Amino acid sequence: MNLTTTHSLWLAPLCLLLGIGLAWWLYRRTREGEGPSRELTLVLAACRALAVALIAFFLLEPMVRILVREVRKPVVVLLHDGSASLLAAGDTATLRNRYPQELQELQEKLGERFDVRTLTYGETVVEGHSFAQTDALTNVDGALREVYDRFNGADLGAVIIDGDGIYNRGRDPRSIADKLGVPVFAIALGDTTVRPDLVLRGVEHNRIGYLGNELPLLVKVEGRRMAGTSARISILQEGKEVASKETTLNGRSAFVELPFTVKPERAGMIRYTVLVRPVPGEATELNNRIDVLIDVLDDRQKILLLGAAPHPDLGALRQALAGLEGYETELAFAADFAGDASRYDLLILHGLPSQKHGIQPLFKKADAAGVPICYILTNGTDFGGFNTRGAGVQVTSSRGNATDAQATLNKDFTYFTLDADQARALERFPPLQVPFGQFELGRSATALATQRIGMVQTPYPLIALAQQQERRSAVIAGEGLWRWRINDLQQQGDHARFDRLVHKLVQFLALKVNKERFRVAHPPRTSENERVVFTAESYNATFEPVNTAEVSLVLKDEAGLDHQYAFSPSGSSYRADLGRLPAGVYTWKARTRIDGVEHTVTGELHVEAQVAEQLSTVADHGVWHDMAARTDGLVVAPGGTDAIAQALEARPGLVARSYAHPSYSDLIGLRWLFFVILGLLTCEWVLRRRNGQY
Repeated sequence: MNLTTTHSLWLAPLCLLLGIGLAWWLYRRTREGEGPSRELTLVLAACRALAVALIAFFLLEPMVRILVREVRKPVVVLLHDGSASLLAAGDTATLRNRYPQELQELQEKLGERFDVRTLTYGETVVEGHSFAQTDALTNVDGALREVYDRFNGADLGAVIIDGDGIYNRGRDPRSIADKLGVPVFAIALGDTTVRPDLVLRGVEHNRIGYLGNELPLLVKVEGRRMAGTSARISILQEGKEVASKETTLNGRSAFVELPFTVKPERAGMIRYTVLVRPVPGEATELNNRIDVLIDVLDDRQKILLLGAAPHPDLGALRQALAGLEGYETELAFAADFAGDASRYDLLILHGLPSQKHGIQPLFKKADAAGVPICYILTNGTDFGGFNTRGAGVQVTSSRGNATDAQATLNKDFTYFTLDADQARALERFPPLQVPFGQFELGRSATALATQRIGMVQTPYPLIALAQQQERRSAVIAGEGLWRWRINDLQQQGDHARFDRLVHKLVQFLALKVNKERFRVAHPPRTSENERVVFTAESYNATFEPVNTAEVSLVLKDEAGLDHQYAFSPSGSSYRADLGRLPAGVYTWKARTRIDGVEHTVTGELHVEAQVAEQLSTVADHGVWHDMAARTDGLVVAPGGTDAIAQALEARPGLVARSYAHPSYSDLIGLRWLFFVILGLLTCEWVLRRRNGQY
């Protein structure tokens, strides 16, 4: 035990002198024959001096330093697999009845020497052991990472984990087991017997498709001990078979991949059921079916490529746009086009307007519908008509002349970003043939690239984009884009950089603005083990978010039952937590009132059944053996847990450790010192009263 103070301990004598000085000042006038005797005066002065000195000493914030010793047992973590796959095969009666008692006995036996911590893992890790076996997922890697985060250090002695070795979430657990740095012991549960079975291993598919397109599906089927068996795979939509194939499985363990295509007949979230038709002798039919959800969209954006005359630029643009999902391109010429411009989401005009084709009716309809326009200027462009369009660039041109101009990227351009390889390629592309003249950039426009004529860098825009209120436009100040696409192929071996540049231009121009004042969002698909959360936003007339109105939600299940929910304000929006829902298809309707007008939004919610634990029921004990071999552990079967206890007790390094650490306690917190000071002052007061002094 040591005494220390926050302030210098050399101040302690001053505290004593302060007490003596105050006592002397108080009792200095006591005269012989009056008041208490000299001896009593000294006693009274001593009591006052000690009390004052102690109080003054506490101002130095004295502390007592004590060395505390703590003995810690080695920590042994006992992990139990709480997933449902343990009850899918094997001796489930033993697992339910005898095994929990065996695990409890192992815990009690180890508890005499070790600090045993029990955890159950599956989807998550929870304290204690649970033998309900209801978790729909198994994450062994997550369980060992939890052990690492909570217990890693000198006190961790060993990890004991049970299970069938099957994991369907997380990474390979062997790497984190190595990182623990302690032996891992495994109790191998489950059944390793391979029974005849057809297993639907998975289905690869796009999450989004478009109405009118064929959607690809890649079905993966595994056959175990089904050599020579003919398997039929069917694709069902609303119970109706829309595609099917048959295949013959060869060998004791066969794996085949079968491609399918399906064509949706409506837009929305479409559920397809992939089914491997059961055959006699299968171990289980639970792993023969998988439901897949594809969001089929019917909002393809239409692009019109309109030229004054045939030109290779139009072909280059059309080929580039062919690889852009969700866009439909139509090519036409001004002399023959009689369509409605308002039906399109973007117009790309090549050499238009011209003296021969003013296309004023087209402009009138496009302006009324707010259709964005991209202008590609040529020598045939009517610049008088073009300048009246307010496209963001004004051109003063001498008709019939052209100049070659290469691109220099504008570093201050912010509407979208180009990858490094795109930026380099853009500046190395061949020059465009630009009409000779002066180009002036409007206030609402920004240049993506400027013109470099020979070695001279000019401020004239080569590619410019403008945004006026909600309408956008673009100007490409020259022709010869086809040379860019060919050069990209010559220099890089493909057209990727040119095509991505065109894609970004088109996506910027054709971006649709959501003007709905009431919006509801939620994950379109979720699993039955996940919580379903809806969010909603409402806007006033100036599109500022508000959340003062009430928002209700009606959820209807497949049985036709309505479930009522209410949104709660969350920040500037709304939130509704529906909790976990059973698997199925739900329709919903959200309703609110904004400025006296009722707004309604409807949609669908698909909750998928969690079948990961049913896909494979054959235990993989190889994971445990590999993990134990790498960490100097041991693998035992149920009934052999005594071997784990003996192995742990035989390890010389697993012993209790003694730790010493200093502990500080404020001296002022000791009650007995308070009573000492109180006693000194009380003694002085009583003696003074008894002798007639006040």
